[in-house]
Amino acid sequence: MKVRCISDFISIENSPQSIINWANNSELEITLGKVYSVYAMSRHFDVIFYYILSDESNAYPLAFPHFLFEICDSDATQFWGMSIDNIKSLDTFYIEDGEVISFRDWSLKGDRFYENLLEGNREEVIAFEKFRDNIDNSVSR
Repeated sequence: MKVRCISDFISIENSPQSIINWANNSELEITLGKVYSVYAMSRHFDVIFYYILSDESNAYPLAFPHFLFEICDSDATQFWGMSIDNIKSLDTFYIEDGEVISFRDWSLKGDRFYENLLEGNREEVIAFEKFRDNIDNSVSR
């Protein structure tokens, strides 16, 4: 799935209070108009987040609220652990709070996988790099 950035800031105009508190006035590392590959999706604070590679890092993805983006390629990837065909609207899509939809290792291990990836643990780094390369080198069905 690919998404285009339609807002590069969190404000009271575009975000619920829970997300404003979460962002804590931090500068977002995304570019207005840029298209990003989505490596995972999760729900936190009752909001769906996309995990994308920010403009500052390609070692691991960061989570951004979905409303900062529009879906420009709704084909879900064949490399994800779940079958989510042609997501057209997040209004009809539901995942539990804290659940992660991504490739098998990340989906099964959830936050533990992501924490290990952030810490640079070899197993998770290798798994994510392989997944990232597969996503980045795939074409829409």
